[in-house]
Amino acid sequence: MKAGILLAAATLALAGCSGTPVGNETASVDAVGNGSFVSPNLAGGTWQGVFDDPATSIDHFARIGLRPGAYEKVGSEWQSKAVPTAMTDPSAPDPVMATFVAAGDEKKLSRITFTLVEPLQSSDQQARDQFDKWMGQALTQLGVAGGDEAVKAIHGVARPEGKVPGGARYAVNRKTTDKDRLLAVTFTPGNPILNGTDPTAS
Repeated sequence: MKAGILLAAATLALAGCSGTPVGNETASVDAVGNGSFVSPNLAGGTWQGVFDDPATSIDHFARIGLRPGAYEKVGSEWQSKAVPTAMTDPSAPDPVMATFVAAGDEKKLSRITFTLVEPLQSSDQQARDQFDKWMGQALTQLGVAGGDEAVKAIHGVARPEGKVPGGARYAVNRKTTDKDRLLAVTFTPGNPILNGTDPTAS
């Protein structure tokens, strides 16, 4: 059984390279970050490399296994929504899921958001811990800072909003619906790095 799960995760990781969701597929958390072949500096070391070119960034998101969808106009903004990723056994009655969205206009991204979706009847600390690792590993593979600070904010050790090195800001927001508890971590552009000076570093 364990071997079968590992095989499924490996298959999803390979499929993630295409960046195109298929039907209502759900990715395994093992599919993200299971790419030692991926350069750990895809965005060039700064958040500007994430936000400046949507097409390139969507490709990068696919290469690290986030499985983003097409970048297309939805209402007043452009969005790419990834295949949801299970933080627990996806065959369970009420699995804890994570989602990823990149949004902006036709020429630039204005935000990327990682969201933990936990059913009200669930209380799974392991899934929450897995979400921290999933998000942090994705940012590490992109080559940008912010994962550690965002995780501290999630656990109340840092402010819920702040700056991270490399030219970005983060915000942690929580919301409860009639079905789920939502934890959203959003990164947005900060002041641009000029002449080698990073205004978000202080």
